[in-house]
Amino acid sequence: MDIKRWRVMLAVDDYGSFTRAGEILGYTQSGITQMMKSLEKEVGFSLFIKDKHGMRLTAEAKSLVPAVRRLLNADEVVRQEIASLKGAQVGVIKIGTYLSCSIHWIPGIIQKFHHTHPDIHFKIIEGSEGELADWIQERRVDIGFISRQEGHRYQFLPVMDDELFAVLPERHPFAEYQVIPLEKFNSVPFVATEYAPGSDVHRILSQYQIKPDIRFVSINEFSVLSMVEHGLGVTILPGLLLRGQTGRFVLRRVTPGVSRQLGLAYSSDSELSPASRSFLEYSKNFLLDD
Repeated sequence: MDIKRWRVMLAVDDYGSFTRAGEILGYTQSGITQMMKSLEKEVGFSLFIKDKHGMRLTAEAKSLVPAVRRLLNADEVVRQEIASLKGAQVGVIKIGTYLSCSIHWIPGIIQKFHHTHPDIHFKIIEGSEGELADWIQERRVDIGFISRQEGHRYQFLPVMDDELFAVLPERHPFAEYQVIPLEKFNSVPFVATEYAPGSDVHRILSQYQIKPDIRFVSINEFSVLSMVEHGLGVTILPGLLLRGQTGRFVLRRVTPGVSRQLGLAYSSDSELSPASRSFLEYSKNFLLDD
């Protein structure tokens, strides 16, 4: 079985284009087309359909994706095990992370890890709470820097309780409070990056039966901060992300106090490559000693 054709199939799905996938993987568009035609002939059905958003997988091809990801992960593990037996540590580690962790944690960890493992490379993908949990289960990433999410099948190593804070425009009436009762957020104009089951803010407000008036949903936390500065609403954000941030907003603790449990997540010990195992252990020690 030709592993590289399956890798190409997933890349085309990720980037929505034969041309873009070819640029990333180092193939010409005609080379990508030929490989996909050959793979379609082998499996006996079409792999892609084209719509206004680009190339996407057919229903039949989508059903193969979990098995294909397991195959590619196993191939990477074997290659790294062979290198390890030869006295080298090589490979690529795919990391899924929140914006806050990619700013405050990952650069420092990789910088120190790279000194002793210079031939290990990284692919870092940022996502939301629900996305990252799915990416770990689907083997899109090897290790996730995420908050604990109930109801998902993965291993989780807790490293930090991250307090969540209210973020308000400078002259907002709530700024008069030193600590804001959570019930004050009922029906208040609110800005969020994600407000759905699986997001930490949704979980916390639902737990206390708080229903804010969701006015805007933005693409990332810094966009949310900007909207708050412009008086478009209030929000709740994690302390790790807010570390070192300044602007035309004020921070307040809330009562009851709320937090998210941050940690390292991965699918299973048996499916981690040697490089991923080394990085997982190093990351855990780095963060617990921080």
